[in-house]
Amino acid sequence: MRWLGIMVLVLALPGVALAGATSAFASRTDAPAEVHAWVLSAPPRGSKQAQTAVFAPIARFLASVSGHPVRYQYPGSWLNYSREMTLGKYDLVFDGPHFTGWRDHHLGYIPLVRFPAPLIFALVERAGEHFERIHQLIGRPVCANSPPYLGTLILLHKFPNPVEQPALVIIHGWLVAYRDLMAHQCAAAVLPVPNLRKLEHGVHTAHIMYRFRPYPNQAISASPHIPQAVQARMRQALLSPAGRAVTRTLRAIFVSKPFVAANRADYKGLSDLLNNTLYFGYD
Repeated sequence: MRWLGIMVLVLALPGVALAGATSAFASRTDAPAEVHAWVLSAPPRGSKQAQTAVFAPIARFLASVSGHPVRYQYPGSWLNYSREMTLGKYDLVFDGPHFTGWRDHHLGYIPLVRFPAPLIFALVERAGEHFERIHQLIGRPVCANSPPYLGTLILLHKFPNPVEQPALVIIHGWLVAYRDLMAHQCAAAVLPVPNLRKLEHGVHTAHIMYRFRPYPNQAISASPHIPQAVQARMRQALLSPAGRAVTRTLRAIFVSKPFVAANRADYKGLSDLLNNTLYFGYD
């Protein structure tokens, strides 16, 4: 009975319990909904600190252009990056042409801008050793970066039968591939053509046995959830002097000239390079 009396007394006091509850409820319902920030991401090619220093300024720049919050998210690992990217968890992405083409084909992402120079890879052998045909490398050791590295996928795309492929010797970096090739650790190596000439230091110790067709360079692409008008503003901003300034560090890493406008047709069909790789679908 004592507790009942206390409850009656509290409820009878004007402006105490009910008013407080009503005020709390009102504060929850009247508060504006939190705006969901668009997420910018890229493959984990460096530490979280290093990549945040590169991409966070770009995210802030795109936020100021679009009027919508944009934040950079470090993916942590290639496995996590592949999973999150294929699920459409990233709204803005900077990565290679095969990923750009895959998102365009499967998720409807739009390439906004790209690096201007084409990507040209080659199969390289030691000078004086001449394979007449690329298929002579079946079962032979070839130095290459781990998939989904573009050059490696381009090579494997030439060998659709998984039991009739070169034996990949996984390396980390072009310099290691070149050194291992010269040390007879592999019969050939996959290298970007411009990097080969730099690695040789003017001495032609290697020979290009097969040059693959050029591919469009890395790009920034946008989710279809971002309105087309906003995508257009982002593209123009990234091509502007302010955009060139904010992407200077990123371009310096890849030794690239300023971005140019990207064309969806350039990336058409490149998603096929990712067939039979984890998270991207199997034939």
